[in-house]
Amino acid sequence: MMNKTALLHEAKQQQQALRQLSHWKRIAMLLSSCAAVLAWWGIAGSGLRFAGGVCGVVIALVCAVCAAVIGRGIRNGNRNVANILSAAEQA
Repeated sequence: MMNKTALLHEAKQQQQALRQLSHWKRIAMLLSSCAAVLAWWGIAGSGLRFAGGVCGVVIALVCAVCAAVIGRGIRNGNRNVANILSAAEQA
């Protein structure tokens, strides 16, 4: 069992990690949006432009999945921080 100081320190570290994850989620969403624009532009054309559009679709999907996974991690991390703070109050 950890003491109250250790629990609060752990919660602070996890909150910092969650802020970093939030930054990466924003980047993934931005890349997904840019790739969606590339896909929209490329699918309307032919040849090399069409190939760029297909790449845009793939990149947009990968980035969207990454953002969703990171978002899930943030949600679970926030729940974990709440549990740690609850345990610190009881300690």
